[in-house]
Amino acid sequence: MTANFKAGDRVVIGEAGGYEPQAVANALYRGRQGTVTNVITEDGYPYPYEVTFDNGGPLGFAETELTPVRPEGQGVVEPRLPAAPELASRTVVSPEHYTSHPSGIECIEITQHMNFPLGNAMKYIWRAGLKHPDAITDLEKAKQYIEIEIERIREFA
Repeated sequence: MTANFKAGDRVVIGEAGGYEPQAVANALYRGRQGTVTNVITEDGYPYPYEVTFDNGGPLGFAETELTPVRPEGQGVVEPRLPAAPELASRTVVSPEHYTSHPSGIECIEITQHMNFPLGNAMKYIWRAGLKHPDAITDLEKAKQYIEIEIERIREFA
């Protein structure tokens, strides 16, 4: 892979390309500026750019999601994009399908301590049959994320 950004570059997160996990993370960070802190140059890695935000930790992004921010004095600084409309128009709430567990624990209290594939699998298992009447759809999605995690473990074993 030829990297068009390098560690130390300032970037702003732009619009995602529609892939669900990418779009979710992108919607949360769209318009925010950060610094590229690591670049993975191996071919086939979906999010090779680690971006660290000024008031937060690092997150991986695809090149298509990043726009360079020009330094002061070198033309106009790239404009910040507005937050994703679906997030800007409402406050974040705790939906019932994530808070209805008899223990009183909210799903995110558990999944925040997991990596992305395991956290998503847990999320889909947690809400199976609650968000949509068809529990099988959520369980199939959970199965896909479990398979992704199994492949990840096998790859690095």
